Amino acid sequence: MTTSVYLSNNNINAVVGSGGKKIRVRRVCTTQIPEGSLINGIITNEADLAEQLKEFWTTNKLPKKDVALVINSSQFVLKTLTMPKSNDKKIREVLPMEFGDVSDQKEPILDYMLEIADKKNISVHAVMAEKSFVQGYINLFAGFGVKVTSISVARTCRNKLLGTLKQLREKTCVIHMIDGTSINSMLWVNGTSVYSTQRRVFCEAGTAQFGVELARLVNNIQQFAITQQIQQKIETVYLAGMQQEEFNVYRDAILETGPEWSCELLQPEKHIRMPKGMEADYSRFLAEMGNLIKVKQDINLVPFAKKKVKKKEGSGPRVWKRYVIPPVIFFVACASVTGVLFYQEHQKKQELEELNAYINDPANIDLCDRADILQQQIAELGRKVSQIQWVEGCIQSYPYMNSNVLLELDSCAQAQAVELEVRSYEASSGNLSVDAKAEEVTLINQFIDMLEASGIFDSVEYSGYTYDESARLYTINVNCYLSEQAGK
Repeated sequence: MTTSVYLSNNNINAVVGSGGKKIRVRRVCTTQIPEGSLINGIITNEADLAEQLKEFWTTNKLPKKDVALVINSSQFVLKTLTMPKSNDKKIREVLPMEFGDVSDQKEPILDYMLEIADKKNISVHAVMAEKSFVQGYINLFAGFGVKVTSISVARTCRNKLLGTLKQLREKTCVIHMIDGTSINSMLWVNGTSVYSTQRRVFCEAGTAQFGVELARLVNNIQQFAITQQIQQKIETVYLAGMQQEEFNVYRDAILETGPEWSCELLQPEKHIRMPKGMEADYSRFLAEMGNLIKVKQDINLVPFAKKKVKKKEGSGPRVWKRYVIPPVIFFVACASVTGVLFYQEHQKKQELEELNAYINDPANIDLCDRADILQQQIAELGRKVSQIQWVEGCIQSYPYMNSNVLLELDSCAQAQAVELEVRSYEASSGNLSVDAKAEEVTLINQFIDMLEASGIFDSVEYSGYTYDESARLYTINVNCYLSEQAGK
């Protein structure tokens, strides 16, 4: 039995079970994470998180061995590569070159999961991470006696689980997986994921506004599919990670935006066995259950983060019957060893007396007291650094209003012959207000469509038109709400 653990910004989830052709889940445990302890997979308050994990383990009596960890973080660099069929050695030689454009990793480690693309090619889901980042999780769990045997990536774990579902085979669909205020979205084409994205929204889950955000994401993914010349049309939107009441609210909002789509809740299938009474909640644990599935070549960053210690080989059995040690030589050897030991004892006594004198020296006692004070100051500085890191993580979650955003606006405006005038920007809400002017209303509509498809705005809102007869231009005020990744 494997204990699969997933840490999100909001919860700690543990699923105990086994995976293969059939996935058997024996136990499911979940609890909330202390606020500010983990942001985007980065540990910002290790002490509080370690204490919460220890209490979670003790309360639920979880196994301390064979623990498989799933992490969802932007610290992972993910790439999907298609290449001719190769052995493991050749693939690992290629991976560093494929990640050559990533220069901010001091000590990178790499691994991959393998899929068969066709008779001649393979699909490689590769990941790169900083060694210290992975080692931090290993040490975190080791601190309360839990041995982490594998660390994988949430996206690939979800892919493994979704790939076993009959309801998704031969389908072109969008899958939204809800995790608090984060939405993990996937474009699924003919049994495999061709595009994945994650977005955090600033509205309450379970509301109609949240459903509108889901519909807007489907539109963005549809635009991506068109640009990538994917011929299949999106037929269904699947939702996962919610109760039936929330699904009803989201479905209505999605169907109102795109009546050509159908909207369904991801359903459990016969090969997935959940504990009694938890069948309806199974879609909340896709990554954890996918982590139970074993494949021939899977992602596991633990061996690459740990220092391998080579075991010394024994000298092998000795054939004592071929040799007879004379008693005289034995006694001489014993006497020699005894003499050496007496001499060493005398030397150690002298060293011990010197150490006692050093320890009891008033000057050294004073230095020790000063060292204790400095250690307390260092601990205080460490707490302040943790607080700063938490604040930095919060700041990094806000979008950047910079020249990249303005260039994207100008590009969309020039493409539709629209004149722009920036009116204001509110950093607290990410609202950029602009006036768009054009000779024809349709040009402004096309300009707004391009803004929504650009990917740098979570939403684009606009008011009614006004017409300036002297300039012969239509004018509309457009409010653009920047996405979390805007300007980065």
